[in-house]
This record gives sequence, C-alpha cells and structure tokens, in this order.
Amino acid sequence: MNRIVTLLTFSLAVLVAAGAFAAPVNFLYSQTATNTGFGNIDPFVFNDGGGNITFGPTAMPAAVVFNPNPSLTPAGFVGAENAMASDANEANVVVGLTWSGSVTATGTRGAQTFKMDIPLRFVPKVTQSPTDLNDYQWIVTYGDSVANGVDTTSTNAGPRFAMWYSRDDVADGNIATANTFQRYTQVNNAFTAGPNIFTNTDTTTAPIKDATDSGDPQGTDAAGRNLAFYFGWRDQNGISGGPILIDDFTVGGLLNTNEASLRLVPEPSSFVLAGMAMVAGVYWRKRQRS
Repeated sequence: MNRIVTLLTFSLAVLVAAGAFAAPVNFLYSQTATNTGFGNIDPFVFNDGGGNITFGPTAMPAAVVFNPNPSLTPAGFVGAENAMASDANEANVVVGLTWSGSVTATGTRGAQTFKMDIPLRFVPKVTQSPTDLNDYQWIVTYGDSVANGVDTTSTNAGPRFAMWYSRDDVADGNIATANTFQRYTQVNNAFTAGPNIFTNTDTTTAPIKDATDSGDPQGTDAAGRNLAFYFGWRDQNGISGGPILIDDFTVGGLLNTNEASLRLVPEPSSFVLAGMAMVAGVYWRKRQRS
C-alpha cells in the first residue's frame, strides 16, 4: 500500500506542475501476478476554446506481461529471469510490462459528452516547474522464494539491476542502438542462502528519470515508443539455486493526450429518431394484427 501512496503523491504533483488545462496526464499501474494487474489514468481538464471539458479517470488496460520463464514462475509472481540482459536487453530476457494502442477518455461540459484518445506511448522529456521531477517512476519487489523451491544465490556482490523503458529490439549484438530505449542502472543486490526479498524504489529526482536522457543510447531514446517497462538483471556475477523472481511491479508517469482526437459524442438526430419511431410503429401495428 505504501508504494501506491508514494506514486500517487508523485502523480498529483506532476499534474499540478504540468498545468490542468493541457497534456500530459498521469497514469499509475501495478502488476501483482502474471495475470493480475490494474491501473488508472488521472482525471484532467481540457479547454478547446469553448470552455472546460472535464475528463474523469480512465482505466488502464491490462499490461501484456513479458515473462521469459513462465515454467519457472510460482503462482502469485509476475515473472522469472535467469539470464543477464547486458546493456540493452536486446535478447529480451527480463520481465516486462508492455502496452500498445490508445485508450479513450470520456469528458463532459454541461450536457455535452466528449471523447479523447490517449496513446500509450512514452512522452518526450517534460521539465516541470519549479522543481523538475521524474517523468516516470517505479517500485519493483523481487528476490526468490524458498517456500516455492527457489533459493537463489549469487557470487560476490551479486547481480546489478536496471530498468529499461522499451528495449533495443535491433539485432546488432547488444549495442545501444539509438532511438530504441532508455536504461537506468540500479544498485547491486547479493542473493544469499535463505529467503531474499529486495525492493527497488526509485523516487529520487537525481538523475531525472525521463524517456529521453543524455548519454548512451543516443537520440530520442524511448520517447514516442509504445509504453514498456522491463526490470531485471543487467550484469555482474552469476546466480544459482533458481531464477530471480519478480513479485510486484508498479510503474507510473506521463502520457500525452491526442488533442486532435477530441470529438463530441453525437446525440441521435431528428431523422434517426423519426426512423426509430416509424420502425416501432410498424412493429406495433403488426403485433395488433396478429
């Protein structure tokens, strides 16, 4: 519960900083098992020149979970991984949450109803004011589960972990291909004999965690690509005794609305209403005759 509260606080802060009358909007999503996930996109207000349109919360669709080892994943876990991802996760060996397409938000202005699409894609870097914040955050609980026969151990300092926004899907030997992903390397965690549970909570603002950042990979990084978060073992040392298990996977951040998709939900026209009345009348007369 604390992880949800933390990310909700972040989400509301960014909404205020970004301004209530414009994109971007915030989402928060949590995956608690391979087939169990839930999330929402925050309410927002849009002014099309004719006045404010108030959009309510919009449900996030369930993430498509990428699990490289479903047969090694106990019930109640999101996924399992037993191979290093190296710099770019080009081999696609860590657990991920992925989306594609758009969702549609519903808003009202007086008696009018509107629709607007929200693409599920990473946004270019947003600089909030007066304090710049992460465009994206995450909280991931991971480790092993002795009770399920998974007692992972590691050598020396243990594996080093990372979060990837999208991933390098160009088969070029794990080179950090421009315009395909963004990576944030995390701390090492050593797995010892017996139960090990770690929580990677990234709520810091230095360095800022945006879809586009300086350094390799170059270019636009993950900006404009489908929303996809991968967390796992980047490099350093080996493991034995079973895979690394991802238990809970929570992410939050920014999405841009597609303002050009704004449309008024039409009321039935008088012609359509008259046609419906005619059909109903014919049906009633037939019932009367029978």
